[in-house]
Amino acid sequence: MNIKQIRLDSFGPYENWTFKSGPNGVQLVYGANESGKTSLLEGMRSLLFGGKHKKYGYVSGSLELDKEGTTYHLGRQNKNLDFYSPGDPSIKDEPNQLWWHGLDKKTYNRIFGLTLEDLQGVDILNEVDVRARFFGAEGGEQLGGIVKSIETNANDLLVASASGKRRINVLIDQLQENKARLSALGEHEAQYVELQQALRASEDTEAEIQNQIKEWQDYREGVEMVLRAWDTYRRSEEARRRMQQFTSPDTLDRDAFLSIDEGLCEARQNMQLWLDKEEALKPENFDPNSPFTTYGQDIEDLIQQGAKWEQLRRECEEGEAYIAKVKEQLDFSRGLQSSWRKDESVPTDVNWFEGERLSKRLRTAKDQLVYWQSQAPSLQKETKISEACTSVKTGDNGPVNEWAHQELQAVMSDITELESRIVDNGSARMASMPIWLQRIGGIGAIIGVLMSLAGLIALESVLYSIGGIILLILGLGLFWYGWRLRHVDDSDIARCMRELERLQQRKAYLETQLDVPLPVATSDVPNLETAAIEQRYNDEGKQLQANYEKALAEWQAWIPEGAAKSLDEDDFFSMKHEYDQYYEQLRTIEGYEKRLDEHKESLRVIEDQAVTLWYNLGVETPVSPTELKRIYNQYKNFQQQMIRWEQKESQRKSYRMEYDNWHRKEKELLLEQKALLEKSGLSGANEYRQKLIDEDQFKQWETIYKQSQVQLDLLTPDGENKDLFYRRLREGNKDNWTDELAHADQELHARKDAMANLYEKRGQIVEAMRALGSDQEQREAIQQRQELESELESALEDWATQVVIAHCMERAQQSYEEESQPKMLELASQYIKRLTNGAYIFDMWGLQDGLALLNERGERLPIHHWSSGLADQVYLALRLALAKVFSYQVDALPIILDDILVRFDEDRQKSALELLAELGEHQQIWLFTCQQQVYYMGQAIAGIDTHILQRA
Repeated sequence: MNIKQIRLDSFGPYENWTFKSGPNGVQLVYGANESGKTSLLEGMRSLLFGGKHKKYGYVSGSLELDKEGTTYHLGRQNKNLDFYSPGDPSIKDEPNQLWWHGLDKKTYNRIFGLTLEDLQGVDILNEVDVRARFFGAEGGEQLGGIVKSIETNANDLLVASASGKRRINVLIDQLQENKARLSALGEHEAQYVELQQALRASEDTEAEIQNQIKEWQDYREGVEMVLRAWDTYRRSEEARRRMQQFTSPDTLDRDAFLSIDEGLCEARQNMQLWLDKEEALKPENFDPNSPFTTYGQDIEDLIQQGAKWEQLRRECEEGEAYIAKVKEQLDFSRGLQSSWRKDESVPTDVNWFEGERLSKRLRTAKDQLVYWQSQAPSLQKETKISEACTSVKTGDNGPVNEWAHQELQAVMSDITELESRIVDNGSARMASMPIWLQRIGGIGAIIGVLMSLAGLIALESVLYSIGGIILLILGLGLFWYGWRLRHVDDSDIARCMRELERLQQRKAYLETQLDVPLPVATSDVPNLETAAIEQRYNDEGKQLQANYEKALAEWQAWIPEGAAKSLDEDDFFSMKHEYDQYYEQLRTIEGYEKRLDEHKESLRVIEDQAVTLWYNLGVETPVSPTELKRIYNQYKNFQQQMIRWEQKESQRKSYRMEYDNWHRKEKELLLEQKALLEKSGLSGANEYRQKLIDEDQFKQWETIYKQSQVQLDLLTPDGENKDLFYRRLREGNKDNWTDELAHADQELHARKDAMANLYEKRGQIVEAMRALGSDQEQREAIQQRQELESELESALEDWATQVVIAHCMERAQQSYEEESQPKMLELASQYIKRLTNGAYIFDMWGLQDGLALLNERGERLPIHHWSSGLADQVYLALRLALAKVFSYQVDALPIILDDILVRFDEDRQKSALELLAELGEHQQIWLFTCQQQVYYMGQAIAGIDTHILQRA
């Protein structure tokens, strides 16, 4: 049992004071004189056993106790006990009754809770309580209590002194006074004499019946003794039978085997210790042969390309998105072209030099024809020629009208197609991209700015600021995207409108050409000169018309596939411009696609390296820059662990050497064990160990057998032959003895009934004698004598019983003391040798001559030659030995020592502290001291917690 905490609410100089013990077994508390050490000792005594202190009164406080791993709270408030284990019901019994078999406070103070004054003397060895509790058999504390109670009862009945005032002494004195009083009364009548003779006869009869009762009681006690001895005898026989089953304890070398076994245990424990130390130096989950060792450089090379990898992946994704968007815009812009049809592809090879020549030729022919028409001669009825290049007239002008009609139809078709395209594209674009797209972007940008300012200034939150910045960027991007789409839509629609205006102008021109007639003669009067002029004019017009038609046919034949058929020579440059613009955009896209393919190839090379590295490392996750960073972090962690592993490799090697040394020692011990097993003829260590267990059991049964024999010797009736008693036990029958006991009880009851009848008859005689008495005083004297005789007889019987029981109990106690006391003295001798640094031991063989020590030369040193310091050392050794014996039988109580080292020199103080530290491994010890050198010594010794006592 250990004391973990002390709290004194009110006791002497202590008020609301708390002290916690350390983890070691010895608690060394230093305090100067008058610091309260002795008061603390008295407080601990009072908390353990209760009671009222003669100086400080009742204690108020508590102890926190630890017993076999269970915590207990032992508190006292004046006379009230507060004893419980946390979580369990309150305990009503005192600790000394519950745990320590009724150990009283006086004995505890003489052995466990000591001041220097309590330490003096060896009289404690002769006290009945100490002898019973520490040297007696099992249950010795009850035996001591019984012996003490018997002695007390016997002394209360009779004392060997003429002036004694015990019960029997007083009765004898009173009876003598009564007899003297009766003798002085005088005369007796004859009848009174007869009655007196009858009374004597009844007394003789009573004595006879008493003898018979005593005989039957003796007989009954003999039978009862046999019955009580029967179980002991059967246990003795059982022990003897078991002893025959086991090997004799002299056949095996116990010490050698146990020494080897202990060495093996030590070797294996140290092997495990060094192995654990070696394992502890290894980083957890670390393998120096990891693939990181082989492919670390590949990881380094790949991580250097990590930024490039991420950039390539980002550029490839952005490039594909951009190319798709550009192609979409190219298709859209091609749909807005007026010179090229959307339903056909644009040719890749066009002879623009030929087209430019033909367009110039057609323009020249057209200009010449227009000029011819403007130079028409003045006839009798002049007719103005339209600026158009064709006229609507039947007859000879039929080819020109036919061409004008075809051209007008083509222009009308292009106008219809362009108008439908403007309507479709304009409505779709305006429906899909409303103006609120820009408004949402602007509002988002404003909110992002406000969030960033609030995060930086008001909330001081980085996440809030980052969220605001992201929202600002998204708002600005959305605003720009909406503006750009609207701008592109406006420019595309404007271009379409311009193209539509040009086609409408051409349509009006063709219509005016169809409405102007060719000039004809209006006069029926022939005019030769006019006719000649007209003939030349007409011939020139025909030639110019033919040239124009030929140039127009060649121009239309040259127009590339996919171009609008209504194009004229004025549309050549716009057509070529649209063609060049289209192929310039197409070449730009092809350049983007080529660079995208180069990026994809570079990305493929990097990802192939990553796939190979993933395979070598055994990684199953998809390759990505993020996964590469994770693997790189693992590789860096591996490098750090590798560095620690290399730094600790030498230490691990030293641990391994220690492990190998203990492993060799284990092998050597195993060889010695094998030789010992071969010598004993046993097959294995377990069999040898079982043999040793059998020997231990043999010794245990032998001890039981001897104890049973001792008890049988005590139970053997006085005066009866022991062998005869054993034969009765061996040959007897328990049932017959039970019947005999019942018969003896019947006879005793019959005798007691006869005795009762006799007492009744005597009462009648006494009554008659009282009636015949000479006077009242005589009758009272006679009655008093009878009462005194009866009371004296009963008291003498009780005293004789107490004396016999005390004698038997004394013999039993002495028998056990003869076995137990030398063990305690031997333990005390070892402690004396430790305390005196080997200078003295107990004189075990000269105890009959008095307590003495033997020095190193074997010289005897009696007690009256001891110095005060040596005496303190001997007395301390005795107390420690008694406490150790008590711990074996009952419980390891805390030992409290107050300034018991003051008369030790420094060497023996150190030896005493080392001994106390060793005992403290199994039993808590509190040592109070006022010597600073003892405090400093305790700090240097393992197993001792040092404290400085402070009441405040």
